[in-house]
Amino acid sequence: MYGYLRTHVPELKVREQEYYRAVYCGLCRTMGKCTGQCSRMTLSYDFTFFALVRMALTGETVTVGARRCAVHPTRRRPMVEPNQALTLSAYLSAILAYHKVRDDLRDERGLKRTAASAISPFVSAMRRKAIRRGYGEVDMQVYRAMRALSELEAARPASVDQPASLFGELMAALLAHGLEGNTAKLAQTIGLHVGRWIYILDAADDFAEDLKYNRYNPLACLYRHMLEADPTLKELPPDTRETLRLALLSELTQLEMAFDLLSTEENPDLGGLLSNLLYLGMPREAERILFGEDGTESSSLRRRKSAGFKS
Repeated sequence: MYGYLRTHVPELKVREQEYYRAVYCGLCRTMGKCTGQCSRMTLSYDFTFFALVRMALTGETVTVGARRCAVHPTRRRPMVEPNQALTLSAYLSAILAYHKVRDDLRDERGLKRTAASAISPFVSAMRRKAIRRGYGEVDMQVYRAMRALSELEAARPASVDQPASLFGELMAALLAHGLEGNTAKLAQTIGLHVGRWIYILDAADDFAEDLKYNRYNPLACLYRHMLEADPTLKELPPDTRETLRLALLSELTQLEMAFDLLSTEENPDLGGLLSNLLYLGMPREAERILFGEDGTESSSLRRRKSAGFKS
């Protein structure tokens, strides 16, 4: 996917870092088993986050083993053994990768379209394996959501909220797949705000490139008056970046309230990882993209602490 859901490694405890690496490597291995070895090339931090949240939602028992892999053949590495969260993440990753490539084939030009064309046979094979394992309904759900998002983007609305909400609703449905009751509602809340956060940040990240190639970007449509007033504008102005920072902070605030309802007492390493992602990793990634900051503690986190948020 997008790769924005990263931990802040310097602030992780050693055992938390090992746990995260075990989940990351376990997901990679599970993808190879479920959707083919080529699918491991689509491994992302985002679906590692997805797997971590699913484990927290379901209270799934995690077993860690030591295994070798093709990338690290010389010594065994800790890996989480395949479980329901990893298996679901593997199949959903394959389905989303397929539909993302189909979108690129339709919308992109030049090298991006060439790259999408080259990997299209591989992601198609991944998707077929997911469908054969009973994820055909999910595939149609993703197809309909991506089509609705594409149609909305083609209309070029002067809104970030509309497309961000569509993408968030898709993430909400995927994260809640197979869950029921209050657990499903909690998963939907987390998925919605994570999806909105990703979409808004991705729009900011791609702003200059989208302007250069005249691609749709919700921020360019929203601030069309600025572009008309200054055709040489190539980057988002500082006040606009600050507005986006506040919008992203609002999504994190909603996530904080949802994360507080997750039960991780029996797995403190998982709880520590999710806290690191929410209070350090995600704010720092937003600061990096919006302001290019790279301090040991993000200014966003400092503001949250000074406002009384827990860390």
